[in-house]
Amino acid sequence: MKKQLFIFDLDGTLIDAYQAIWKALLYARSALGYPPVDFETAKRAVGYGDKNYILKFFRQDDVEQARTIYLEYHLKILNNNISLMPGARDILEKLKQNKRVIAVASNRPSRAGLCILENLGIKDFFSKTIFGDQVKQQKPDSEMISKIIEELGINPRFAVFIGDMTIDVATGRNAGVDTIAIPTGSSTLDELRESNPARLCNSLFDVIDLINSGVL
Repeated sequence: MKKQLFIFDLDGTLIDAYQAIWKALLYARSALGYPPVDFETAKRAVGYGDKNYILKFFRQDDVEQARTIYLEYHLKILNNNISLMPGARDILEKLKQNKRVIAVASNRPSRAGLCILENLGIKDFFSKTIFGDQVKQQKPDSEMISKIIEELGINPRFAVFIGDMTIDVATGRNAGVDTIAIPTGSSTLDELRESNPARLCNSLFDVIDLINSGVL
């Protein structure tokens, strides 16, 4: 069954902003007198929204101040610390050529998310973008995916969600759409396999192959 709508997660799926995230976290922790954390620890915690991210690294009474410092510095350094994931532009161009509908569902705040899409020159590929501060319930709740499907008027059977984390697989399942998982972000290959996505691919290039072969 060919899919009409391709919904993408952002961090670890289409874009690599882990350096910007880590550097902003280090900056906020230093500003509030906390010791540094290593890159892999910072990366593994990504994906659950900025509020939950900050909660993992600061005491409760420092959370609000830390979040303000983190977000301001993150936005300041984004331009020089983000890049497209391998195959990202290729798959977006392929989908556009094939007249598929493309959307983004990310737990990121919309200000940062839209800034990233603009700065990387991919904003115009998307018919719809929904970010964490634009819904009542973030992923893994189904609200983002369901809202995109409803507003674009596409049957869930003809939609697919592509993400790099087990939370993305759970989100797709909750929304009743197939999910393709790729181990290019915060979840390991074994974690993704155990989450039982509809398909497990090694990279976006493998997803392109499925499109070219008519599977998707």
